[in-house]
Amino acid sequence: MSAPTPQMHTGFLLYRRGRWAYVAAALAAISGLAYVLHHPHGAPNGGTWLGYALGTIGAALVVWLAWLGVRKRRYRSSGAPVQGWLSAHVYLGLALLLVGTLHTGLHFGWNIHTLAYVLMLCVIASGAYGVIAYSRYPSAITRHHAQGNRDAWLAEVFDLGEQALAIADRLGADVHRVVLRSNDRLRIGGNFLQQLRGIRPQTDVASLLPPMFRSKLEGERSQDLPATSTVMFMASRITRADKLRSGVGDARQLLDVLAQRNALVERINEDLRLHARMRVWLYLHVPLTLALLAALIAHIVAVFIYW
Repeated sequence: MSAPTPQMHTGFLLYRRGRWAYVAAALAAISGLAYVLHHPHGAPNGGTWLGYALGTIGAALVVWLAWLGVRKRRYRSSGAPVQGWLSAHVYLGLALLLVGTLHTGLHFGWNIHTLAYVLMLCVIASGAYGVIAYSRYPSAITRHHAQGNRDAWLAEVFDLGEQALAIADRLGADVHRVVLRSNDRLRIGGNFLQQLRGIRPQTDVASLLPPMFRSKLEGERSQDLPATSTVMFMASRITRADKLRSGVGDARQLLDVLAQRNALVERINEDLRLHARMRVWLYLHVPLTLALLAALIAHIVAVFIYW
């Protein structure tokens, strides 16, 4: 299955005034009523006529819902638009939860049948997260991009790093060396888990202030300020420093540039976090769906051979 495009994240749940919600609700109601009225010999189970009927409906739903990914790529196909298929996918997937549960008769064990049921639950849960993600994150990403895009931000981070090095040259070799190390230690993105968790490695730039200025502020600086706040704090204190002292202007400019650079890095990491949280469900939903199809085939074969 493939991800829906951000443009369709709004409205697919209410496609045709929620037509598929009513269809799914009717299917769930009929299945539940039949289960309540059914009185088999012994406990309800998948081997009764109702169990077979619900199992057939459930298997058909699994195969049909899995077809959405193929259908979405057939751009020239006729029939319902992708938005309608997506609405059906969501609501009938929720109905499958009840149909599949009633099919089991609440009998579970360490076997392929229970494995298929557990995989079905995992697929439905990952799909539910997908609905939440595509209802929440695209609008957040749009708001986040109101001030630009990631490529422009990355280019600006590079330019600010070069500006910081040029200013550091005027403050001495030690400052240049520290700023160069600071640029090298910037972490944007990281691995997928870091993007997903939104890790924000911060570069403490307090040490970038030359000793002649740092000693002036050391007694007043809070030890608990985060990196960005430290930059702004020192910049405000330098503004009040002796304007006649050599290098104060360069030091203040350096801290301003580094503050802008750090803010951009934070913005890029936030953008990566939003995108990672929006697409993570696919890394689970698609493999779990394939595993469910395999387990479903094994379940059906086992039923016809041994039952």
